[in-house]
Amino acid sequence: LQVRHRQSGQIMVLKMNKLTSNRGNMLREVQLMNRLSHPNILRFMGVCVHEGQLHALTEYINGGNLEQLLDSPVPLSWSMRVKLALDIARGLRYLHSKGIFHRDLTSKNCLVRCEANGYTAVVGDFGLAEKIPTYSEGGEKEPLAVVGSPYWMAPEVLRGEIYNEKADVFAYGIILCETIARVPADPDYLPRTEDFGLDVSTFRTMVGIDCPAAFLQLAFHCCSMEPTSRPSFLDITQCLEGVLQHQPAGDLLLCPCPGVAGRAAGRTEQSPLRELGTQHLQPDQRLSRSQSDMFPPKSPVLLRPAEPHSGARTKETPHRVNPFSQREDLKGGKI
Repeated sequence: LQVRHRQSGQIMVLKMNKLTSNRGNMLREVQLMNRLSHPNILRFMGVCVHEGQLHALTEYINGGNLEQLLDSPVPLSWSMRVKLALDIARGLRYLHSKGIFHRDLTSKNCLVRCEANGYTAVVGDFGLAEKIPTYSEGGEKEPLAVVGSPYWMAPEVLRGEIYNEKADVFAYGIILCETIARVPADPDYLPRTEDFGLDVSTFRTMVGIDCPAAFLQLAFHCCSMEPTSRPSFLDITQCLEGVLQHQPAGDLLLCPCPGVAGRAAGRTEQSPLRELGTQHLQPDQRLSRSQSDMFPPKSPVLLRPAEPHSGARTKETPHRVNPFSQREDLKGGKI
């Protein structure tokens, strides 16, 4: 809920808590956010109490979330995609350095600030955040609860096994895949394996040859089935900083932010995605530096299964299984 402070006129977001049973979770989230301070972490502004319920106030982010941006007609250069990915990684690196992991990292929970010089990603929604567990050698290991948003949950979480901060890295890998191919995390579009992994061979066919190779390889690395094989966010930020250095510097400035121009002209501030949605813009190839922008992101083509490794082409298209549909507790992954 967007609100305005009476004295300062500052716009904020009020996170309403209407359930009495959720009071403890809201208190935990508020206490956690109050400890965090980083450019890529959603800023906590304060709390208010109404009818005995605690509500959180956070900064207002004007550009919606990453999922909405990727699904919009806005052309995104590879430099901008790498920069957004780096923003998120920096936020998670900071969070993990505080001994906390997110547990619900999704493209919906990564907000996008639209400014005159481009986009900045900010990580929000810490309602499921938890202390990173430390398991002593030989001690009894009690797994944490199975929580999160199904499409982004790591395989070990979905299996009810012991998990730690590397579950955030898997979720981040799914976000990288969404960003690279500009497709939803829904397995009807983003190919998955029956054991909740990423179908690497099929995903490769969805990516243009202009995608930075290290960027694509990082996504695969983050989506490793084995948690210990996944990189840390320190490794991830260092990798992305290197990728970004090899991209055209001017591409970061080729980022249309209608809302920013509107404020300069005295118009009412609104989400740039909302404005673009009413204009039915087509990607401007002069602004685009990635082949995935050549296709309308609003209606991605349903995936074809990967061809057999033998190289033989089958006459009939094999049926691909959505692993989330086999689990009643996940409600088919529809969240």
